[in-house]
Amino acid sequence: MHQPSAIVIDPPSAAVRLSDLGFLAESDLPDRPGPAYLLIALREKPSLRHYDPETVEYWITSGGRGTRATVTYASRLPIEADFSWGLIRIVDRLSVSNEYLTFGGHLSAASIGGMSVMVFSSPAPLLRRGGHSQGWDEGAEDLGAYFARLLVAVDYAPGFEGVVARADPVTRYASFIDDLAERYRASQPLRTTHADLWRLLQVEEARLRRDLPAEWAAGTALRAGARIDG
Repeated sequence: MHQPSAIVIDPPSAAVRLSDLGFLAESDLPDRPGPAYLLIALREKPSLRHYDPETVEYWITSGGRGTRATVTYASRLPIEADFSWGLIRIVDRLSVSNEYLTFGGHLSAASIGGMSVMVFSSPAPLLRRGGHSQGWDEGAEDLGAYFARLLVAVDYAPGFEGVVARADPVTRYASFIDDLAERYRASQPLRTTHADLWRLLQVEEARLRRDLPAEWAAGTALRAGARIDG
């Protein structure tokens, strides 16, 4: 497992990387544990040379509740704000999308060189969830299922949505690793069929326990509070 990169990517540096691209992702699981980046360029007119994003949908927390946010080329910039856990969807003019699952982080966006450049950054991995220009990262299907169970808990556990909203991204990530590692420990068929993911889960659990004990403890408590072991 590689160590986290010390490189900080901001909209000006992202604009250079996106000069001939519509979007670019870095630090997807299992590459390394973070920081993760999703860089997106929104242009007034499609270049027709690559996938051309026109709309970006993601989640923020407002008043302790999850709210969908949308950015287009016409949106008012700059933006400096935290984004929440869940799905980031990039959509082009044909309504074709590329999707990511995130544990949350910070969004920095600015108008640079005729582009609206967005930088989603997170201290936890950001997983590809398929789409026009990419496949699925290992573990993304499991993370989608985990987020779905969190949403069920939000519906029936009073105050739980606020608890998840207040948690930092690494705590949410630790909660997921704790949940999935326990499921794998209880299932030999899972460990055999998905041996690479099982090895990764063991490495990440050990790393979080060793290097980030406070976040690990908070993550296990978050999972317990959700009562999503079924």
